[in-house]
Amino acid sequence: MLVVDQFVEAVMEEDELKKAHKEYRSKAKHLVLQAAKLIAPKIEKDFVAGFDYIIEMLQKSHNYMDVASDMQISKAIYFLKQKNSKDAKDSLIAFEKQDNNEIDATTMSRAYTNLCFIYFLEGNIKEADKYGTKAIQSDRYNAKALVNKGNCEMNKAYAYEEKEKYDEAREHFTMAKELYMEGIGVEADCIEAIFNLGLCCKSMAHLEHMLQNDLDYQKNIRAALQAFEKLYSIMPDSPECNYNIAVIYDELQKTKKASVAYQRLIALVKTDAGVLARYGSLLAREDDEAAAYENHHESYKFFPVDMEVISWLGAYFVKSEMYEKAMEYFQKAAQIQPKEVKWRLMVASCYRRIGSYQLALRTYEEIEKSHPDNLECLNYLVRLCKELGMKDKKEEYQSKLARAEQEQAKLASMRTMQDVSSMHAQQEFNGGGSRRDEGYVGYGEFHARAPETDSLMQQGQMDAAAEVARAVAERQAAGGAKKVISKAKKEEDDDWGDEELGEDLLPM
Repeated sequence: MLVVDQFVEAVMEEDELKKAHKEYRSKAKHLVLQAAKLIAPKIEKDFVAGFDYIIEMLQKSHNYMDVASDMQISKAIYFLKQKNSKDAKDSLIAFEKQDNNEIDATTMSRAYTNLCFIYFLEGNIKEADKYGTKAIQSDRYNAKALVNKGNCEMNKAYAYEEKEKYDEAREHFTMAKELYMEGIGVEADCIEAIFNLGLCCKSMAHLEHMLQNDLDYQKNIRAALQAFEKLYSIMPDSPECNYNIAVIYDELQKTKKASVAYQRLIALVKTDAGVLARYGSLLAREDDEAAAYENHHESYKFFPVDMEVISWLGAYFVKSEMYEKAMEYFQKAAQIQPKEVKWRLMVASCYRRIGSYQLALRTYEEIEKSHPDNLECLNYLVRLCKELGMKDKKEEYQSKLARAEQEQAKLASMRTMQDVSSMHAQQEFNGGGSRRDEGYVGYGEFHARAPETDSLMQQGQMDAAAEVARAVAERQAAGGAKKVISKAKKEEDDDWGDEELGEDLLPM
């Protein structure tokens, strides 16, 4: 008899009429909810009064009490649209004070999920984590709740990583990854879960790379790529998805695939200066100078204060021996970073290349006023004055150059002595110099005779000081003229037009 009853019950559950009735009721609830959302903000002068009236009417109807709960969540979302997060939180927290028997678990989970989301955006990770946990406890099959809880865990991981607690960071990254994967298991096309899974794996890969765990790095970066490619199959026009695919391929040195991804991305965001600069850098590494220039130039047009782009363009024109064009970018760089002397030095160098010695002299003189100890500037002032027959000024700058070199030699010597003193102090702290000479390495047991590293380091420092002094002497003997890279001629009086730009002046 029991078996028959169970069979009848199963048949009733699968009854087509019952299924149709449930479907009809679901559609009716959906229409009622949509209608309530439309009229609630308009039926009263204050939208709050309108929502409260609709919620009260729905609560009096036994058939639509669950719709009343949905309207309460809609009211909170309407507050958010008005940028009123306080009242939105109050509306959602009110669910906790109600009788749990009146509200189903799914609705409670949605309320907790929204609370978690609001607190997370406010930066209150502790409260966000609390409500994220409650949302999952109310409904484990809520994909968005799993994503929000995963975001809280990933935020904790970043905090531990900043504190250099890498084991704890790895643990929370792993927990976040598991939550995202569970969310995908619940809802296979949950784009938030897939995207955040990709970001999580990418962050884990960079952590392992920093810790020099190459196998774990490769595993995680490929998992990140797999997640973003899955998302690409769902949302091929997502700029964020295409960007991450391009960056990962670039990181893995798969330049052809990275190039394709960058081209797709640029087609979606044609005016993104950062993307154009990244693609230009990739092309430059592939020795496609023309295409690299085109992308860097486009990047400069949309964002003309990116120092990396400006320095690349300046260096490109220097290599192409188009010094007038290079000057435009170096002058722009000097305007953006007026305290950085290297840009004005490059402008002056370009003036020399095109034979405008008077303009070069004037530029170097301006630099010398603000940076009187700059050896590069003083060197070229001496050379320019000599070339232009300005004997008095040449002698003046020659004496300034000599003083500046002596000061730098003194500073180098003082630093050397300080380093030697600190090494002696460390030696005493480790157990005394005599013990180390006898074969001891600090306090503790007797070891095989250790190499005399301190004496070697000390000798290396002293050699460095001697090298500085020797270089100064050589400069003074040569009239203070600094040698730069030259194609063929090495004489002091060679034509500056044939001289290569010094490597120290090219942007890094």
